[in-house]
Amino acid sequence: MSITIDPYTAVPKYYQLASILRQKIEEGEWQPRSPIPSERQLEVMYHISRTTIREAIDSLVQQGFLYREHGRGTFVSPRKLQKGWMELTSFSEDLLKRGMQPGQIIRSLTQVIPPVNVLKRLELAPGSTVCRIERIRLADGTPIGLQTSYLALGTGQEITLEDLESSGSLYRILSDKFNIHPSEADETLEVTLATPQEAELLDIPPGAPLLLSERVLFSQERHPIEYVKILYRGDRYQYYTHLKRRE
Repeated sequence: MSITIDPYTAVPKYYQLASILRQKIEEGEWQPRSPIPSERQLEVMYHISRTTIREAIDSLVQQGFLYREHGRGTFVSPRKLQKGWMELTSFSEDLLKRGMQPGQIIRSLTQVIPPVNVLKRLELAPGSTVCRIERIRLADGTPIGLQTSYLALGTGQEITLEDLESSGSLYRILSDKFNIHPSEADETLEVTLATPQEAELLDIPPGAPLLLSERVLFSQERHPIEYVKILYRGDRYQYYTHLKRRE
């Protein structure tokens, strides 16, 4: 990739600059949370206008590669958390594997009659009640996702606020407390945009991209035990998969 701006190509100058800056981030020349050069410095380095520079930076902010702090400047965003498409892991396990500290803000823990589509996914009769848990998920103290879980527990099985506060991981609670071992899951992914309420909880602008994950978790006996909906910040989370062509 060129490290200079070509004034004679049809490719817009802001796009060329954004590609150069993105390469510096992806190759590790600019480290996460480090400041990037000022607009004046970039103007001298690449001989382009401030307007073009702002367009390039705006595009990288929208893509999650950069973030701004009022009065301080523009910084390189922390690397996105990756999750393998074929891995069945909990949120806490994902973060611990990457050397980050998982956390949570518990918003509610109640017994409810869930929506009809949730009852169907959990193979429950109409009018059945389940345990609903709403949490803000944290990575090193930063809000990264909104999680709503519906749990189909057996008679006499109960998850308490104390369980959640002491463990933090539903998978661990299911295994340790009830001998229910999550073994497989069906999951769908799609992109959506943050509502004003979601944006406030995640500390992002309204309309920012979110990754919506909906998962049905099955026990070792292949019984559906959890329907969970998670909204991940698009600038901090991504899925990956390895594809192989069939012979």
